[in-house]
Amino acid sequence: MDTKPKTYQDSGVDIEKADRFVGRLKNLATRKGHKELWSGAGGYASVYPVDGNKGIALTTDGVGTKLLLAIEQKKYDTIGIDLVAMCANDLICVGARPQAFLDYYAIGKINDDVSDAIIKGIVEGCDQAGMLLVGGETAEMPDLYSHDHFDLAGFAMGVVQKSELITGDKIKANDLVIGVASSGIHSNGFSLARKLIKDGPMRSELLTPTLIYCKPVVELLDKFHDQLSGIAHITGGGWTNLFRLNKQVSFQIENKISMPKIIDTLASQVDITEMYKTFNMGIGLFVTAQAAIADDIVKVFQNAGFEAATMGEVSESSESESKIEVSGNHKVLLRRHD
Repeated sequence: MDTKPKTYQDSGVDIEKADRFVGRLKNLATRKGHKELWSGAGGYASVYPVDGNKGIALTTDGVGTKLLLAIEQKKYDTIGIDLVAMCANDLICVGARPQAFLDYYAIGKINDDVSDAIIKGIVEGCDQAGMLLVGGETAEMPDLYSHDHFDLAGFAMGVVQKSELITGDKIKANDLVIGVASSGIHSNGFSLARKLIKDGPMRSELLTPTLIYCKPVVELLDKFHDQLSGIAHITGGGWTNLFRLNKQVSFQIENKISMPKIIDTLASQVDITEMYKTFNMGIGLFVTAQAAIADDIVKVFQNAGFEAATMGEVSESSESESKIEVSGNHKVLLRRHD
């Protein structure tokens, strides 16, 4: 009898339940001052206005169970890059320019070599994102973290001009969708991937660090901010992250970028629709924009060393529920209407 997990929920992660919790959290956290926040920032960061024209974007994230692979393989020099990437890549989705980063590092007992490697990775990630590591907190808690276990969390701040704020509200039919390649599964879906990937070399490949897309996106903001309609960081929830951008349109996409081998291996064991709802499927970032600048956007990413391609278009939607449909040759239709 095959007892391997086939879905993310089988591995112990219930994304839909987590989404419901986030919805309740928003209701519980609402206070009078929340009305001052710039609304509709795509679900990736909160933006607090400094004045009528400038806002501070704030976000936080972690690395999840990818940490367990770092511990297992005693490789700690890239996990800090992942931590920065998960926060910085969210900031740029609202049109923010990353500025500052803080980390929270909790461990049972400090090991100098391990800790130094982790912090060096964080510094490298900040350099890639173009922001400063301005501080953090190290907590030594032997009663909470046993053996070599530890946890990492990151907090990032960026600055966004109101004229450059990206909410997804401007996405409309006939906009094109540009996909930018990932380096692997980045930092999501590891509760499932760890249970399915047992091969030694391929298991090591799972630690490939998350790509940081900040610098080319900042260049896009400089050149085309008035023609960009949406940016989606493909993290937890896979391609359904596109639903964060706009609830009134559909996205018709053909995955034209070759997938990392690790994704093909997972796809041989998991239903293809579940794959697209869990993993990034070789795409770390989507950008939607007016058709006139699609080729220019692709060139900006390519010149920065990223593989990118125009992969689809936006169309109108009249569906009554969220749907993701995958057909032959990895043609994906995402439809939603609330």
